[in-house]
Amino acid sequence: MGYKVFLDPGHGGSDPGAVKYIREESVNLNEALACRDYLEANGVEVKMSRETDKNTTSSGIIKACNSFNPDLAVSIHNNAGGGNGFEVYHTINGGKGKTLARNIETEVKKIGQNSRGIKTRRGNNGDYYFFIRETKCPAVIVEGVFVDNKADAAQADTLAEQRAFGMAYAKGILKTLGVADNGGSTKAGEFKVKVKVAALNIRAGAGTKHKVTGVIRDRGTYTIVETDGNWGRLKSGAGWICLDSDYVKKL
Repeated sequence: MGYKVFLDPGHGGSDPGAVKYIREESVNLNEALACRDYLEANGVEVKMSRETDKNTTSSGIIKACNSFNPDLAVSIHNNAGGGNGFEVYHTINGGKGKTLARNIETEVKKIGQNSRGIKTRRGNNGDYYFFIRETKCPAVIVEGVFVDNKADAAQADTLAEQRAFGMAYAKGILKTLGVADNGGSTKAGEFKVKVKVAALNIRAGAGTKHKVTGVIRDRGTYTIVETDGNWGRLKSGAGWICLDSDYVKKL
């Protein structure tokens, strides 16, 4: 039986998270999508608390995670407060969560980001953070950069850099699970999706800012040859479609 991992891209929807030199909720999502793609390329099943810019709740996140029954869970954030560097929180009880935190930190340092260390925070009921306290599996919270420090935010102000953080998180997860890292890329190889909705827009590029060039209406199966975040380019050359699980099922 394969391994399962739950990813929570922090904030979203009406809650943008920290905002200054970069916008936290969108960076969190890009990093999580890259992490998901890398894990899936190595045979790990992934569920996310959100795949688009939408609202989430703490209770909804915990319910989704625990019902999925993953082996590990990671909440992906970026920091604020004028500091500098990466940090990761794990449970006060140590164990596999601490191992996961250390393995992720090692991979983040490899991409050139300095680390403030692996940390814990105690609250009145044990662990302070609900994501670590209430998940049934080992869980960590990663904080990649400080969005209000111009130099630190510059480590994650492009999509390529955000993908690098996401893939570093994935590599740390794979090491913790004992899964061989056979590589992977957010520029994925070909795969097929089945359209689930009656009408799905095709766009000229990856994202809703690009114009609509067509509409898929047959609920058919289509081949994706490249991904950019949560968007996939059709093999037919017609354009790009959203890969959110509300719209398509990955085969």
